[in-house]
Amino acid sequence: MALDILKRLAAYFFPLRLLAIAAYGAFLVLLEIVTFQSRPKDVFSPRKLSERVFGKLWLRIGNPCHTVLGPRPPSVQHDEIATVELETDVPDLVAKAYGTVLEIGPGSGNQLPRYDISKIDRVYGVEPNVDLHDALRRSVKKHGLSDVYTIVPCGVEDLEKLREFDISSGSVDTVLSVQVLCSVPAPGEMVKELYRLLRPRGQMIVYEHVKSEDYLSHLVQLVYNLVWPYALGNCHLNRPTEKYLLEAGSWSTIELETPKEEDAWTVLPRVSGRLVKWGGGSASRS
Repeated sequence: MALDILKRLAAYFFPLRLLAIAAYGAFLVLLEIVTFQSRPKDVFSPRKLSERVFGKLWLRIGNPCHTVLGPRPPSVQHDEIATVELETDVPDLVAKAYGTVLEIGPGSGNQLPRYDISKIDRVYGVEPNVDLHDALRRSVKKHGLSDVYTIVPCGVEDLEKLREFDISSGSVDTVLSVQVLCSVPAPGEMVKELYRLLRPRGQMIVYEHVKSEDYLSHLVQLVYNLVWPYALGNCHLNRPTEKYLLEAGSWSTIELETPKEEDAWTVLPRVSGRLVKWGGGSASRS
């Protein structure tokens, strides 16, 4: 029992580490603004400030392939998120992507080395945070994907911009979302739009944190969520993402599960797996 209590407390305090890094990122962004180093007008836009703070955070914990410039706060491991992902089913899920891939929120390019290039025709990385684009471009080049990877500088809700890149209804074989649906606007409608973009028999691959089914952990999520979206790029800890996925449309295959290695009381429980859209069309290469 004592061990369970200790594990629960450790899980409840873990998000504080990310909030601390975000606070450090906010300090760096404000320093850049007041010294006129970068886009001082962003101080008048809460959304742009939030994106810049999240960009600072992600470049420190998201991808081991990039060098972190500038000082680093104590006890921050740069590749923390990327390392943790290696212990999950994320690498195996990404390797199932095929054909024309729409990756939403690629960040600085964590998933690029995990693609099975033999199955990929084209990848569109829909990334609205311009502060991550330089790191993403470097990662694309590093992994030899320059000929197939296109950065789309908008949110996936910007349908007009997507059409400029020939992304429209029924044009995508694979939608890949790794820890992104927590932060998109109007997530229920967004997932329905992603379903619409899929070709018949196209697949949606997801790895997302969701609302906890543990009562006490859900209360902790609610407390953190008072500040979490502002500090971490509009991320919400308690979205019922599995419900949004199941209600997006008709699926011929539903392979969703909560990873067994995660404790029931974690503040960041996961839903992961693959869903295949109903309909005719060519066979999957996954």
